[in-house]
Amino acid sequence: MKTLLPIITVILIIVSCSPTNQPTKKVERDLIVKVATEIGQDFGEAILRVQRTDDFLGLRSRTGFTNSGSVPDRMRLLFENVGARYEDTLFQFPLTVGKTWTDHWDGEVQTTIEGYETVETAAGTFQQCLKHKTVLTDADNRTTTLENALINGTRYLWFAKEVGLVKIRYEHSNGIITNAELIDYKVPRKSEEYFPVDLGTTWTYKWKNDYYNEVFIEKVHVAGTNPNTREHFKGDLHLAVEVASESGETLGKRNFYIKKTNTFLRLRPASSRPVIKSTQPEEPGSIFFDLSAIWEELFQFPLIVGKTWTKEGLWNSQAQTTIENYEPIEIGIGTFPHCLKHKTVFTGATADSEATPYTHQAIAMVNGTRYLWFAEGVGLVKMRYEHSNGVVTEAELIKYEVPGKSKEYLPLNLNTQWTYKWQNNYYNKPILEKVQVVEGGVGEQTPLKEARYLVTVENTNPLREMQVFGELTPEEPGIKALRLRVNASDDDLYIRRTTIEGRGKPSGGHGHSRGSGTWEFRFPGPWQKYPMTLKYRLSLADGKRAEEIRAERWAFKPNPTTLPSVTDGCILWPSKFMFIVGGKTDNIEVTFDLPEGWQVSTPWHRIGNTRHRFTVKNQAELVQTYLLIGPHLATVVKSGKTEVALAIRGSLKADEETIRDTVEKFLSAYSKIFKGGPEGRILFIIGPYAEKSEKRLEGRGSGRSVTILMDWTLDSTNNHTWAPFLGHEVFHIWNGLTGLQPFTAREHWFLEGVTNYYADITSAKLGYLSKREFLDRLERACELYLAVSNEFAIGDSRDSRLSYNGGSLVAAALDLEIREHKKNRRNLAHVMQQMYKQFGDTTMKYTQRDIIRAVNKVAGKDLDPFFQTYIVGKERLPLAEYFAKAGLNVQVTSEELPTSDYVEEVLKASLQRGTSVAVTSINGSRIGSLKELRKIAKHWKAGEAVTLSFEESGKPVTVTATLKGVSDNPSTESETVVHITKQAKTTKLQRAILAGILGKT
Repeated sequence: MKTLLPIITVILIIVSCSPTNQPTKKVERDLIVKVATEIGQDFGEAILRVQRTDDFLGLRSRTGFTNSGSVPDRMRLLFENVGARYEDTLFQFPLTVGKTWTDHWDGEVQTTIEGYETVETAAGTFQQCLKHKTVLTDADNRTTTLENALINGTRYLWFAKEVGLVKIRYEHSNGIITNAELIDYKVPRKSEEYFPVDLGTTWTYKWKNDYYNEVFIEKVHVAGTNPNTREHFKGDLHLAVEVASESGETLGKRNFYIKKTNTFLRLRPASSRPVIKSTQPEEPGSIFFDLSAIWEELFQFPLIVGKTWTKEGLWNSQAQTTIENYEPIEIGIGTFPHCLKHKTVFTGATADSEATPYTHQAIAMVNGTRYLWFAEGVGLVKMRYEHSNGVVTEAELIKYEVPGKSKEYLPLNLNTQWTYKWQNNYYNKPILEKVQVVEGGVGEQTPLKEARYLVTVENTNPLREMQVFGELTPEEPGIKALRLRVNASDDDLYIRRTTIEGRGKPSGGHGHSRGSGTWEFRFPGPWQKYPMTLKYRLSLADGKRAEEIRAERWAFKPNPTTLPSVTDGCILWPSKFMFIVGGKTDNIEVTFDLPEGWQVSTPWHRIGNTRHRFTVKNQAELVQTYLLIGPHLATVVKSGKTEVALAIRGSLKADEETIRDTVEKFLSAYSKIFKGGPEGRILFIIGPYAEKSEKRLEGRGSGRSVTILMDWTLDSTNNHTWAPFLGHEVFHIWNGLTGLQPFTAREHWFLEGVTNYYADITSAKLGYLSKREFLDRLERACELYLAVSNEFAIGDSRDSRLSYNGGSLVAAALDLEIREHKKNRRNLAHVMQQMYKQFGDTTMKYTQRDIIRAVNKVAGKDLDPFFQTYIVGKERLPLAEYFAKAGLNVQVTSEELPTSDYVEEVLKASLQRGTSVAVTSINGSRIGSLKELRKIAKHWKAGEAVTLSFEESGKPVTVTATLKGVSDNPSTESETVVHITKQAKTTKLQRAILAGILGKT
């Protein structure tokens, strides 16, 4: 089975100016999508995540779309032509005619609210539909030209109040046209919204394009976490989408996230690789997945006729969206009189010369124009996607059910269902797509009353396999099928030979893999003998082979540090690859049966002291943690009610005391900043890289655990390199692990940048950095930020240099602004305290609007223009202006610096060594980066004596050497160089601000 990358994404964004101190309201749900042909052939299914706040609504893929074919995603999923996989906006509020906004992600997406029109679909005639136009250009990705061509183009969406999206027309850049319309819908309660998201809302669409000439029916259902989410917009909201044929045959499923705030609404698919079955040479997908498979925004709130915005989409496409009008839509199930018409033009999707034929075909389906019609209280009722290759995809809603009432254009009421009928030139027969809104993170898996797991390591040489037994008790008795999943999406590559047995009967049956990391166990009659015993094996060797095959076939290479591995005789296994789970359970116990002398480190609560037995708080903690199994050093550092369990392996076990002392100091310092810390245990797994290379530092968090890799020998001579890194990971305990979790990727700068900033200033306060070394790190952050500041906005999260370094400079600028305005009596730490007070656990996520609200409250002034200019916008931070508040000069120049290769060769010749070394100091001055060394090397003279410190064979070495191989005209590269120095004359306030930041009196 092949999982394909989604192509189009629709995100709805709303802008809020609410003056209240209440957090932005948020909802998350999943959409279960099922796709089938009219003659009954199943194409596949998927789960999408719907996220909605007061500002936006968006969809993104949560699991891959199951499909046995290789049809371009836009040809298989209607909502891939509407939704957004990342953080672009479907709506920006308020919705006013003529309003335009632009998103960027491997292309430009410009959306405009064009006006109001009457739209007729099979679901009825909809008056005063909001017409939404999006033009996508310059799409570029690593798949097909056709995919890019489908992204690029112009898409029109029509949204009807009280119904939702009622019609879509997508004129792709290669001439293909996708058309979709609402054919049925149900909105549980009356809604004034153009995209109702009340729980239980359903829409059914019929759509096609002129490429396959096959009609699809896509049903979309709004689901969520609990009844309160509907009223308070908190928790999980998503759209469950099913794609089927007109005859009712299921073709596939997918869930979409919905994000909505006061200023925007977004749709994002839950996964990037939809797969749908087909009877045609090229198989169809899901119209709802098409709504959520690109970074362009579906809605930008408010939805105003004429509003237009442009965003960058996949494969360098540009998506220009316009709300064209409100118009009636008449479809088979009736007339929707006031549908919002939403148009998006996708252009510029391109692929490189090495792209596969599938990629080139998919690009042709991306470029074009897409029209969506949303009926308020109903949802998407119709779509037309005119693809750039001449194919037209049309869909309409044929059936819907929205429990309760909704005023949204995409109702997210739990159990909302939509069924769509859609078709394009590729398919001679219509496709039916069913979409259902369900509780977020659960999907269609069987809820469990309790779950007990036993993990057994049977053989320590080699460490390649483990046996897992799971005793599972479903909530409901007498089930005929048990549906389970692995949390790593479609990454079930390490799991082998799954079987299920009932108590008293050993032959329960074998698991049938349904794709996307899911299994279904069917029984001949109602099963009454509980608990059921699930058995399977974990094979590291098989998983590695499968990863290699996938990388070779589809050029998909995950970061190896996120995969199971064996190093230093220990097994590092992310739990998402280990446990097969049901829909939901909070009654979980895990036991490990290990060889003599082994232990397991987890963040979970241990039961007793004699066995490796643990209780787990909930399913999220079960599947979102790193586990270290084997002989390793385990110790605990405490600060108040917070515990950090340190699991240290390999050569770094010798540095236990240094690691403990460093973590303890940072833990204590941050506890003072936040006025306390989280209760419970956080796990740090610390060890060296498996293969020696250049000096590296890397940390990755999951749930309440972090895996940390360091190649340094830890001592006081080089603690200016590794201590700030450890400080960064410790700060994440507050900012990202146990609390302060961002709602979207657009807050990534706050997650990583603020963490970087506090790691640096706290390292200076604790003595790990001198004042000059602190300024050196600021200089390096400025240089990295300036290198990409003209390309993307910090808030786009497109480049780590923007998120980490740009975000760190934003934190510094805000700290300096607050300190100056408040005469150094208030600072950014007070903002962090406010944020942690409101968002100090994982149940409540924050948006950028929440950050602005906290900053304004502490600063006592409106800093929203700062955010709009330097974070949302791409204007460069005026670094000199802000650092002057602390009495610092900032000078930015362009200099010719010796190349890294030249510096490396000089050092090898001078030290008479055949391999390069990582210099930590020169002539007594510690070096924090290679660029610092290159700046010094610019002034080297042949025969000059220098004292160098570096690490050799795991030990610090200091030698005096004569420089050899120095050239009067070395090879150079032009670099942006930043110099930060203290001003000659400073005021008392400037000195107090700098002293306050560095912890000096």
